[in-house]
Amino acid sequence: MCNPYAYAAIRIGQAYMQYQDDKAEANYINAKTDATGKRIRNEAIYKDISLQRKKDVEYDKTAAEKFKIAIEAKEKKGKVKVQLFESNLGGNLFTYLTGDIDRQEGRAFEVQDINYENVTRTIEEDRLAWNRQFTNQIFALPRVAKPNFTNYALSAAGDITSVFLASSAPSTPNAGSSEITSGSDSGFRY
Repeated sequence: MCNPYAYAAIRIGQAYMQYQDDKAEANYINAKTDATGKRIRNEAIYKDISLQRKKDVEYDKTAAEKFKIAIEAKEKKGKVKVQLFESNLGGNLFTYLTGDIDRQEGRAFEVQDINYENVTRTIEEDRLAWNRQFTNQIFALPRVAKPNFTNYALSAAGDITSVFLASSAPSTPNAGSSEITSGSDSGFRY
């Protein structure tokens, strides 16, 4: 059997090295998690910006469509006015035709507004869904608590104690002792 003092020195060194290895692994995992989390956060920001831009594009498309509808309505009103003027007609017929053009314009505007609201609602739902997805990815990343040297020291102390107990000789009774021993036991008193 080896010298218990040498074993104690070796075992303490092993515990310290294991502690350092586990601490380095925890630092590596946490650094990797931090880098991955940063990348995911950047992806989330870029995705959110792209969805906001998509919303802006939809707003511009809706505005362009409304502008086009307004121009078409003005052209129709102009043609109606010219045709009625050339025909020497007016009054209720003029009011009815221009009112009909205004109603058509209003319906077309309403359709554009409803479409825009539906598209923006869908984009907002997509933003929330992507936000939840990125958040869940970040929450799922592993985090490791750095080890405490106390656990390693206690484990080493237990091993060292068992080696010292196993390697020390049992105590023997003194020759001048007045203890009476019988042949049934080994001479030790418990």
